Amino acid sequence: MADATTARSDAASPDEELRLSDMDRICSLIGEADRYCQSAGRHQTRGFTGFAAIYDKSYSALCEGHLNLLRAVPDGSPRDLVTLAGHACMMADQIASLDVGGNVYMARMLEGIHAALISISGSVANRFPDQVDVIASHWPELGQSIRNDMSVARQMIAESEGR
Repeated sequence: MADATTARSDAASPDEELRLSDMDRICSLIGEADRYCQSAGRHQTRGFTGFAAIYDKSYSALCEGHLNLLRAVPDGSPRDLVTLAGHACMMADQIASLDVGGNVYMARMLEGIHAALISISGSVANRFPDQVDVIASHWPELGQSIRNDMSVARQMIAESEGR
C-alpha cells in the first residue's frame, strides 16, 4: 500500500484514504478484533450483561474492518494482491451458504463467485507463496484460509490437466 504517513488533504475521498492505509496493520487489527470478539462471545454466556455489550460492539467493529478491507485498493505489490484476493475469498465463504429463497440461479451465481474467488486467491498465492507467511504472521486465520485456497487451486489445475 502507499505510505501511510502521506498527508491527506481534507478534500480526499474515502477511497483515497483507504489507498493510503497500511494493509499489514489493518490485517493485524482485524485478526486481533476477531480473537477479542470470540473471547467476548465465550464470556457472554456467564450472564453478566457487560460481556454481551462488549461482544456486540466488538462484532460491529470486526464487521466494519472486514467491509473496509474489501474496499481497499492494492498498490500492486504481491502481498497486497494475495491479501485482498484471500480476504475476498474468505468473506465469500460466508455468502456461499446464504438463503436465496429458492432462487436456483442466485444460488448457482453465489456458488460460482465463491469458486472463482477460491481460484483467484489460490492462483495468486501460488505465484507468491512467501507472502502468505508474512500475511499469516499478521492474521493467522487469513493465512490459513489462503493456504486452503492454494491447495484447492492446485487441485483444480491438476484436474483440468487430467492428472
